[in-house]
Amino acid sequence: MARLSTVFKLTCRILWLAGVLALVAAPARGAETAPNGSAVETARQLLGAWRVEDARPVIEGLLREQPRSLDALDLAALLAYYEGAYARALATVEKALAIEAEDEQRQALRLLLQQTHDVVRHMKRYESDHFVLHLHEESDGILAEPALAALEQAHEEVGRALGYRPRGRVRIEIAPDVQSFTAITTFSLRDIEETGAIGLCKFNKVMIISPRAMAHGYRWLDSLVHEYIHRVIVNITHNKAPIWLHEGIARYYETVWRNPEQGAKPDYLTPANETLLATAIERQEFVSFKDMEPSLIRLDTPEQVQLAYAEVASAVDYIRQVKGAAGIRDVLSNVRRLSTAEAIETVMGVPLDGFEADWQRFVEGQGLKLVQGSRIRRYKVAQEGETEPAVELSEIQSEIARNRTHLGDRLRQRGRLRAASAEYRRALRAGPDSTIILNRLGETLIHTRRYDEALPHLEKGRYLDPDRVHTYYLLGRLHHEAGDYTRARAALLEALQINPFHRGVYQVLVGVYEAAGDDEGARRTREIMRRLRGS
Repeated sequence: MARLSTVFKLTCRILWLAGVLALVAAPARGAETAPNGSAVETARQLLGAWRVEDARPVIEGLLREQPRSLDALDLAALLAYYEGAYARALATVEKALAIEAEDEQRQALRLLLQQTHDVVRHMKRYESDHFVLHLHEESDGILAEPALAALEQAHEEVGRALGYRPRGRVRIEIAPDVQSFTAITTFSLRDIEETGAIGLCKFNKVMIISPRAMAHGYRWLDSLVHEYIHRVIVNITHNKAPIWLHEGIARYYETVWRNPEQGAKPDYLTPANETLLATAIERQEFVSFKDMEPSLIRLDTPEQVQLAYAEVASAVDYIRQVKGAAGIRDVLSNVRRLSTAEAIETVMGVPLDGFEADWQRFVEGQGLKLVQGSRIRRYKVAQEGETEPAVELSEIQSEIARNRTHLGDRLRQRGRLRAASAEYRRALRAGPDSTIILNRLGETLIHTRRYDEALPHLEKGRYLDPDRVHTYYLLGRLHHEAGDYTRARAALLEALQINPFHRGVYQVLVGVYEAAGDDEGARRTREIMRRLRGS
């Protein structure tokens, strides 16, 4: 029954959102004679392609011609919504409802507009050269500077890779909590925790959830860039790209902002993704491109979702290796004017099903292996009163390893560090690839200044699970205490890419800056700590 209830709720949510978006493509209707039919259709097509600037004069002309036309009012409401003018959008849809109150699609749009307006009106606006960012200042103000810096870097690097940079400023909204995020995106808690839906590019904007809302944070800057890339793809293709190509390009290039001097280096092949692909090869159980429609998050299991992301990033890697970066740009430009199948055949020289088969052979030829201890991306919403050590302990699969780790924790709390180290080593024998145990042992060894012994354990933990903030925090502490301030700073700044609210990271970072003689860095970090104390 629980599964049926989940499916029912999910279906209702999909239908609700479909009703909202159907207004863009709805047939002509109205209390008055519909305005110029070709102009209405042109406006719908332009909005459907997110060509807001081109749609504006067409829709304004329709309103001047017949201000009580439901077609014109619906389009004007959607235009205002896509422009981020939520109060105006809400007022416009109210005018349409005053003429025809029973339309379910329009009522659904009004609900989305009201929810979005209620969330965003409490946000503060920040601007950079190419982005306008809205967030909750009191809780998330410290996110503004790193978010805009990463996005501006992505604007340059993604623009170079894909040959396109959007006109005007791209709108970004960071929801402060789960309730706000689900309100503006129509996602559910299940979408967030089970399928990793922590960001969305839709309605001519980028939306993500604040890393504060997640128990362990998440790669929030990569997610911002990932969703921004979707916006670029929509612009290039006029919103005609299939989901596999959308997600493949976004996942492939989402980390390019981190190390721009290295160019578009593919970082998608993490140990977890390698394991997923190797398992798919072994079992011959790939997720087909067709089954990925209409969205990857609608697949049955988190494992299928993550496998699909690994597959499509690999498919883009295959295009790049065969045809170079220009091949990816050529596919996108052809999708704009041709079908996906025609676009692939034009660039790759084979039909779409032939391309999918060729790509699978490419994957099989890479010699991928199962990496023991690798962990697919998991997202957990923060719960009041829930402690990180307790949550981590529950993730250890081996009961023996879990019990020994718990004993090690108790010994460490009592100050018996050498005994705790010995117990963690015993736990590792039962669970040799647990990042949690590796971190516990590494942290205890740091306390006893056995840095050379601690480092291999922490480096192994980082390799197996590159998205765990605590590992980078411990590496930062280790390198700081060992006097390697360059490596300490790098580890701590990467920790903030995952959880920018981790106060321990800032405390160590201040010490690193002071030891390195960087007074300005220390001052900025203390200011962030002051803001965190007041939030």
